[in-house]
Amino acid sequence: MNLTVDSQQRITTFLLMCLEFYKVVMGTFLIVFVPQDCNGTICTATENFFKEGNLYFGGNVCNFITFSAIGTLYFIELKRENWCIQYLDIDDEKSTNNLDMEIEAYPKYKKEMNRLNKNYVNATYFAVLMMCINFIVSGFTVYQTYTGSNSITSFVSFFLLVSMKLYNAWGVGRLSIKDERANSAYMKEPKTYNTIDGNYRIVEDDKDIFTSVTVEMSEKHSDDEVF
Repeated sequence: MNLTVDSQQRITTFLLMCLEFYKVVMGTFLIVFVPQDCNGTICTATENFFKEGNLYFGGNVCNFITFSAIGTLYFIELKRENWCIQYLDIDDEKSTNNLDMEIEAYPKYKKEMNRLNKNYVNATYFAVLMMCINFIVSGFTVYQTYTGSNSITSFVSFFLLVSMKLYNAWGVGRLSIKDERANSAYMKEPKTYNTIDGNYRIVEDDKDIFTSVTVEMSEKHSDDEVF
C-alpha cells in the first residue's frame, strides 16, 4: 500500500505524540510517581495518590489541572499540525521563506495559519504557568515524606521531561508568529511548511491573481529598502 505524503506525515505526527504521552503523565503527576516514604518503605503509586490530608488533596488537584493544561496544548498542537499537513507542504527545493510571498494569494489560509499559531503560543504560556505552579506545590508536598536523593532525582527528572517539550513548543510557536510561518512541531528534523499543498493551489485561470499579488509584494519590499 502506497501512502501519500500527507498520510505519512500524519502517521509520523501521531506516533511521536504517543511516544511523548508518557512524559506528560510522569512529568505532571509528580506526587504519584516521585518516590516517597511510607513507614520505612517506598510508597506505591496508589499509596501516594490516596494519602490523606489537605496538602496531598491540593497537590493532586494541581497535578490534574497541569495535566489538563498540557493535554489541551497537545490537542491544539495536533490540530495545528493537521491543518498544516492538509493545506501546506514541505518542498526542499524551495527556500524556507517561499511561503511568505506565496500565501499572500491565499488570505483565508494566512488568517487561519496566524490564528492557529496564536492559539498554540497562548496554550504553551498557560501550560508553562501551570508547570511552574505544579513544581512548587508538588515539591512542597513531596518534601513532607521524601526519601532523600532518590526523591530529588526523580522529581527533577520528571519535571524536565515536560519542561523540554514546553520549551520546544514555545520555540516553534514564537518563531512561527514572528516570521508568519508554520514551523512543524513534530518533524524529526526542524522543518518549515514553505508552500501551499498541491490539492489547494490556485487553478490556472486564477494565476494572474497570484502574479499581481507577487508583484505588489515585490514593489512593497523595494519601497521599504529605499526608506
